[in-house]
This record gives sequence, C-alpha cells and structure tokens, in this order.
Amino acid sequence: MNFLRRVGNVDQPEPIRRQLSNGLLLLAEPVPGVPSLALGAWIRSGSQHETNDMMGAAHFIEHLVFKGTRKRSAYQIAQKLEALGGQVDAFTTKETTCFHARIFAGHRRSAANILGELLSDATFPRPEVEKERQVIVEEIHAYEDTPEEFVFDLATEKIWDGHSMGHSILGRLETLKAMGTRDLQKFHRDHYTRPNMIITAAGNVDVDRLVDEIEASFRLPTRQHRNGLRPLPDFVPTTTHLDRDLQQTSICLMGRGPSATDETRHAAAILHTILGAGMSSRLFQKVREVHGLAYSVYSYMEVLRESGIFCIYMAVEPKEAKRAVRLVGRELRKVRDKGVKKWELEAAKAQLLTQLFLSYESMFERVSRLAYDEMYYGTQLPVRRMVEEIVSVTPEQIRDVADRLLRPESFALVSAGPGTVNAPSLEDLDA
Repeated sequence: MNFLRRVGNVDQPEPIRRQLSNGLLLLAEPVPGVPSLALGAWIRSGSQHETNDMMGAAHFIEHLVFKGTRKRSAYQIAQKLEALGGQVDAFTTKETTCFHARIFAGHRRSAANILGELLSDATFPRPEVEKERQVIVEEIHAYEDTPEEFVFDLATEKIWDGHSMGHSILGRLETLKAMGTRDLQKFHRDHYTRPNMIITAAGNVDVDRLVDEIEASFRLPTRQHRNGLRPLPDFVPTTTHLDRDLQQTSICLMGRGPSATDETRHAAAILHTILGAGMSSRLFQKVREVHGLAYSVYSYMEVLRESGIFCIYMAVEPKEAKRAVRLVGRELRKVRDKGVKKWELEAAKAQLLTQLFLSYESMFERVSRLAYDEMYYGTQLPVRRMVEEIVSVTPEQIRDVADRLLRPESFALVSAGPGTVNAPSLEDLDA
C-alpha cells in the first residue's frame, strides 16, 4: 500500500489556535489558493445533555435562534443570510449543536456578525416558538412515516436503556409540546456559554481580522456549564417488533461500538467497511446479490466521546425477515471464526484512506475535524498519524473487534412490519 508515501501531498497547514479576549477558543486552518471560507460555531450540547422532560430542546433551540434577535426579525435574518450567498445552516447531534457558514471570503465580517448575533442575541419570540414547535411536530411525523428512521431511533433507545444517549434528537411529541419559552431560554443560557463553545475556520482566512470580528460579535455568558451526564448503563440485548402496515419489514441490528479514544476504532471502521459499506461488501453481496432479498442493506458506524454505535440495517419482504437475519448471522459468524481475506482488508483500508484524503477538499470537513479533534482529544491529530494507524491494522485486530461487536448478545434487534408471525429475533441471528 503506497498511501504513506502519498500522504505528504495532503495540504494540511498547521492549525492556528487563539484564546480570545472574550473567552472563546478559535481554531483556524488557512488554506492557500481557495476563494471561500468556512466558519463553524460548535456548542458542546446535544440531545444527550437533555433531561427526560426536555427531550428535543437542543434541536428546538437550533431552529429558534433563526426566528428573531434583538436586531432582526426572522424575515430580516433570512434576507441577511441570503444576501451573503453561500450557505448558512445548523444541525444537532447527540453531543453537539453546530452553526456553520460557507461563504466567499470577502463576506467574512458579515458571516461572523450574523453567527454571533444568532447565538448571542436570539429572543425566542413567543409566536415564532409556537410556529416552530409545529414545524418540528411535522418533522417528527415525517420520521415516523420513514421506517428506516424510526427503527434506528428505537434501536438507539434500546442500546442505551433509558440513558440520555438514547434520546431522539428531535425529541418526543409529549416533551416538545410541554416545553415553554422560559424552559427553552434557560436551556439556551445554560449551554450557549463561552467555555462551552468552539469557533473554527478554514479556507481563505485572515486570522487577525477574524479574531477582532468574533470578539465583537459573540457576547455569551461566562459561566462554566456542567453537563450532568450519568454513567452509561450496562448493555442488555433485546428484541423488539413493531406491528406496522408496511410493504416491507425494516430490520435494525444495533450494538455499542468503540469510542473516539478507543484503540480499536480503526479496526472497527475497517470491519464495518468490509461488512456493509459498499457494493462489494459481504452483506450486500450475500443478502442482495446472491439471494435477492433486499434492495437496501448496509452497515453503519458512529464514533462518540464515551462509546459509539455499530449497526446493520436492511428492509425485506415480511415473509423473508427471519431468513434474512439468519443469512446475516452466518456472515457475522464467518468473520468471527475465519477473519477476513487479505484483499478485503487492503480494499477497506484504501476506501477509508481515500475518503480521508478527499475530505480535505471540503472546507466544511476541515472545520469539522478541527472542532471534533479539540472536543475529543484536546489537540489536532496529524493526518499522517491517522494514515499510519489505519495502515497498521492487522487481520488479528479485525478478528478481535469482530468477536466483540458481532455476537448475537452484542445487539439489540428492532424491526417494523406487518404482523408478528414472521418477526425476526436475535435467536435467528444465531440459527
């Protein structure tokens, strides 16, 4: 494999780290030769930081900051954002809420000002709160009408067994409807604080000027946020079936995967790639190409601070659900018992490394990496180090991580489809 020889071609300037006078941390990565600039404001607050009665609050607030500030109405904010060209957007995850902009570098000051205004001066106008509440209700309904989404959310609840890590990012209808404006304002004050936020920039960036603009635009509380997270509960394997009037049975096998600091995370990523990340993957070939049981079959992996997610999803004709799970179980046993072939290992490494290299072409991927490296590791991981760690993964390490992740007792199985007669179970996975 020649990726180590080529890694020097990846343009990775030394990130600039500035602790600003207003208490915010700025991480910037100048990239010569590009006309654009990506900015990100990352709040260390997501669905896992919510109490049970505030499920959905982080995502609700992500919407609401666009609905009015002390200076502008929702419409004026939209006008200002569109006048910049480029893109300004936001998203919520289990661990973070991010507001980001991708703009022409000449609009740096305007983008910094509007991001700072949104995060510092949102007013939560009551009429807008009620309208946006209904918008998110419809968003939840859309998810509930998508079997792939709701079996994934339910499986996530199962593997965390009542812990806030299992909270749906959208929340639940009952909690969403019960949250008052004052509840949301308090959540915002508690979480949108200077020590709880990181600003990242990548592209055509004048760092000194950006520092001045962020210091002038971001006016946030100085209090230290306490996340109040509980220890993770023990994992309990479960089987759950939802009787739904659907044409297919959707099946999600989900377990806990490695954390961001787990030394096995690269081996797990390679295992996931071999199992279900492409057309040559084992599950795609066996379930779809050989037996024709599914159009959609894949594996998924997400790395988080304290743990992670490793899952397999497929949608099949209801009468074939048990058979499909048995086929998957046999493939999992093969990997546990016999390991993977050399060509599979090398191909999976090539896929991961190529994705890593290509991600450097995206300024948003660069600002994301700056933020997540800081939040997970407290430093920036050199790309060469990541390449070396991936290249060094051995077949023995793949078998070890497969033995931990791919046993029937390592999964929660959630399915949704018509009736219960052919509903799959974890016992089918070991049949």
